[in-house]
Amino acid sequence: MNFIVLILRLIHVFSGVFWVGSALMLNFYILPAAGATADAGQRFIQHLMSRTRIQTMMAATGGATLLAGVILYWIDSNGFTSAWMKSGAGLGFGIGAVFGLIAFVVGIMIGRNNSMLGKIGAQIKGEPTLEQLAQISAIRKTLGIISPINAWSLILATAFMATARYFFF
Repeated sequence: MNFIVLILRLIHVFSGVFWVGSALMLNFYILPAAGATADAGQRFIQHLMSRTRIQTMMAATGGATLLAGVILYWIDSNGFTSAWMKSGAGLGFGIGAVFGLIAFVVGIMIGRNNSMLGKIGAQIKGEPTLEQLAQISAIRKTLGIISPINAWSLILATAFMATARYFFF
């Protein structure tokens, strides 16, 4: 294994671990707990999304994971031209890549919605207006739809990446 491939694999795996772990922790534990704790939970989420770098780190590690993965796939497939792409491993990694790309795009949508929530929350002084409540409700509805898509896409991407070398189609 050459040095470039080793470095790319390390970037792909470590970035992926952070990206997937953060997203799943947020989706399955932090956001439901924040939702269940009313105002305190909302203040916590507002702080987490607007005053920490979690969204930036998740976007950066997601991007690094995708970029390293594309380069690794390009190397393994001899520039996207070899019969390897139709092998079990090639198809498995390709399917995992599609799920990873879906998760990345949906993650960008989640980040934008969280930023909008943060901006609305920062504007609220005392009780929110009816317009602010309507905006918050619409954003939460959107997040309720796209967050599970993100989580399950990451789970499937991870599953395919972890097992692709053992596929025989």
